[in-house]
Formats: sequence, C-alpha cells, structure tokens
Amino acid sequence: MKREKTKHKGIYKVGDDYYVTFYDGTMKQSKAGVPYPAKHEKRIGPRLAAALKFKTDMEGKVGRGMYSTIHRQETTTFNELLDLYDKEGDGKSYILQFRDTYRDCFGTRKLSLITRKDLFAFRDKVKNTPRQRGGAEVTDATVNRALAGLRRLFHFALSREYLESSPFPDWPKSGLFYSEKKGKKRYFKEAQIEEILDEARKPIYPLWARPAILTAYYTGMRTGESELLALKWKWIDFHEGVIRLTRTKTLKDENSRGQEIVMQKELVDLLKSLPVTSEWVFCQPDGERLRQWHFYNCFQKILGAVGIDPEEYSSKEIRHTTGTLMHKKGVPVTAIKDQLRHRTSKTTEDFYIGADHDYQRQMAERLELNSGKIVGRGVISTGETFPNA
Repeated sequence: MKREKTKHKGIYKVGDDYYVTFYDGTMKQSKAGVPYPAKHEKRIGPRLAAALKFKTDMEGKVGRGMYSTIHRQETTTFNELLDLYDKEGDGKSYILQFRDTYRDCFGTRKLSLITRKDLFAFRDKVKNTPRQRGGAEVTDATVNRALAGLRRLFHFALSREYLESSPFPDWPKSGLFYSEKKGKKRYFKEAQIEEILDEARKPIYPLWARPAILTAYYTGMRTGESELLALKWKWIDFHEGVIRLTRTKTLKDENSRGQEIVMQKELVDLLKSLPVTSEWVFCQPDGERLRQWHFYNCFQKILGAVGIDPEEYSSKEIRHTTGTLMHKKGVPVTAIKDQLRHRTSKTTEDFYIGADHDYQRQMAERLELNSGKIVGRGVISTGETFPNA
C-alpha cells in the first residue's frame, strides 16, 4: 500500500492509518561497521491529532532517556513481571498468596495495556469469587490485600524501569480500595491470660503450648510463621538479654541484626529451661518447625476450654493484650511502641490506647463537676435548681 507523506515531519499515512517514525537516541551499526541512529516506527490509527500527540510525547520522553522503559512496558507481559519478582523481589506474603489470581486476570497481557479500568474489574472479580473453603464471601479486607499486592508489583516494575507510570491512582479517595471499618481492638484481661496459661499446662496440649503462649505475651511477637513460630535459638542473646528477629512482618533482611526485643528475667528463665532439640525454639516432636495451623488449632481449643468464644478471639489477641496491659499498668507510649516494634507511636496510640474504652471512660470521668450532681436533665448546685429544658 502506498506510503503518503504529510506536512508533519516523521508522520506518514498508509491507507487509513497514520504512522510515526522516531529515533530513540541510541546508535546501531551497519554490516560495514558504520554507526547510525536507531529508528522506530509505530502505527497510531486513523486520527492525525493522535499521531501528532504521540510524536510530541515521544520526543520528550526520548529526550529524557525514557524510551527503553517505554519499549519494555510494551513488550513485557505480566507473567514475565511476576517471574522477575520471584527472582529479584522481596517476597512479600501478600503478593505471593495472590500470585495465581494475578496470573488468571493479567497473565499474558502487556504491562502497557493494563489500565485503571482493569484494576476495578480485578477488584470486582476477586470480590465476587467465593472462597474455596465453604464458599464464604470474600471480605473487603481480603480484596484490599490483593490490591495492595498488585500495587506493590507495579511499584516493583517502576523501580526496575519496566513501567513508565503505575495505573494505580495516587489519591486515597479514588474508590478502588474498599473502606474498612476498624472496630474495637480486642484483648484478653489479665485474669483471662492467666486462665489460658493455666489451661495450657494440662497434658492434653503439646509441651510447647504454654511456653509459646507465654513468650508471645511477654514479647508481643506476632504468632505467625514470620516471628514466634520462626524463632531460632541463634537469634536469642542471653548475655545481652535480647531477641533479634531477622525476618518479621516489616523486615526481610536476614543479614542485618534485625529488630531487637528486650527480654524480662522471667522470659530469660523460661527460655533457658526449655530443651534444645532443634534449631527452632518451638518445634514438633521430630524437630520440624511448627506451622501456623499447629499453633492456631491448639490455641482455639484452649480458648474454648476456658470459656472464651474462639469465633471472636484468636492468637492475634495475645499481641493486643501485651500492648493494652502495658498501657493499663502505666507504661509510656514510647516504651510500648518499642516493645511491639511499631514504626511510629501513632500506631500504638490508635490501636492500643485509642481502642481502650476503659481508659477513655476514666478520662471522660474527669469532666464530672465537683460542685454539683447531674439529676435528670437539670443540674442541682449550691441549693439552686435550674428548670429542665
């Protein structure tokens, strides 16, 4: 088909479509070894205005050295991005757990073709897909975790220059993420945690049950496989009296000294009394590490035995108990933050103090008027009665 020139340099028309030719700023060599500028051509479509806009944008991006990124995002598939993340990424669990879901939705699509509209479609698809276990509805929090993992993948692509920009919106009120309602942070009262520990002594439970629960309570460690159940003897420094976690929810650098947890004397004595049968502090009888379901199933049975509803409470409340009881006993917020290893005191204040209704009630009691009593809707003070409104 005939190639027609236009009055705009670098823009040609073939049939009904416009084509744009441009240079990416790199050099190639001919067979004779003569260098020449690398030239590219792209079909735009039937609109001249679109071709002009593309040419102007491309010239600006080439001038800023962005062409290689543009080329990669137009040729790289989402599956290839996931493979690259497996090799070079940080292995975030909330990405890996949704990996198959991401592949089903985006798989062979080029990165440049994934738009914001596709993100909303992905959200709706995840929300409307029943869980495998019992067909229960997928919660808003689960959908948000899937979106957060996808967003981190795109940020990873940006950092490796496989994307020019992320399709995720920058503003928080875009409507893409569901609004999660944060209720009261549950915790065990001091008498309840003592009942739990007494129950865990019974021979019907594994030998690791009580020491693991007590360690979680003293340290505030998360009871999952990244912290408590991953605890190794080599991470415990009895001389310094600290535990150094090298892999946590917020830390993945096993070569660093990690996050430090100061141990109380009672905890030091407890850990020293445990037999060392494996590299793991808490392990199965054969020395293999414990898994999440081992601890979860055991703890739920203990809760039921002491009269605490296992549908309402779980092992995550142990960490909440550590923070809340420290607060109730008058420990400063900064010390609680350090023990729970929060990044800022705001997290501690919002979730362990702001959610403490008893503490808030004590503070509200300070509003009581010393000079009188509240009676119905009127106030009696110094013998004078104010009529009801």
